[in-house]
Amino acid sequence: MWEVGDSLCYDGMAIYSKVGFPDLFITFTCNPNLPEIQRDLNPLKLKPRDRLDSIARVLKMKFDNLLTYMTKKGVLGKVHAYMYTIEFQKRGLPHAHILIFLHPSNKYPEPSDIDKIISTEVPDSLKQPKLYNLVKTHMVHRSCGLENPKCPCMKDGKCSKYFPMKFQDVTIVNQRGYPVYIRRDNGYTIEKNGIKFHSVHVVPLNPSLLMKYEAHVNMEWCNQSTSIKYLLKYINKGSDRISTVIIPIKSAGDENVD
Repeated sequence: MWEVGDSLCYDGMAIYSKVGFPDLFITFTCNPNLPEIQRDLNPLKLKPRDRLDSIARVLKMKFDNLLTYMTKKGVLGKVHAYMYTIEFQKRGLPHAHILIFLHPSNKYPEPSDIDKIISTEVPDSLKQPKLYNLVKTHMVHRSCGLENPKCPCMKDGKCSKYFPMKFQDVTIVNQRGYPVYIRRDNGYTIEKNGIKFHSVHVVPLNPSLLMKYEAHVNMEWCNQSTSIKYLLKYINKGSDRISTVIIPIKSAGDENVD
């Protein structure tokens, strides 16, 4: 597996050396509540884990459509190259990680350019009811921290994903080259299980993709070649392994007596 991973990493770095660093990191997760999946589950009252074949088939269908939508129709701008991996983890739903390499004219964006394709704010539920409900269902980071210290994202008493973020009046690109997205305290909130969430809890998204695919579609602006290694390391780490030692145990009657 390591040889395959190294080979893929070299291929990715070759793309990087030709067209520059990747610009967008997208995570696309299968939604088990899609009608295409539910029609296989409902007749026998099955759960998604009972029809992994249906999950995989629909994910691949939606994923292929997503790639075409982004790379051929230019919804995010002109695309020079892309890379992706599809992960089937032991827990959670299968998902795809996608790196998008944009045209050189988009390599060094103004913050306003980022705002055109990435949103991190709670939408107006009256003006954009469908988008609001999709953000509520798919794009709000679960309650963690003091309210839920046993949340899977918690590590050493803190959220490993850094939620909740801080309110931010405008999008900026910090000195390390990472975007700090706009997250205004606009008064809009989302309530789930009696807890109110604000823009500081919203996972970065593209409204057009979220509206079209009705699933978790996280989009981050990235300008680091290390994203290529991150993309490939998980699926090429190999299966779980464990070292064992077998030690014979003698019963009381088998002991040597002098």
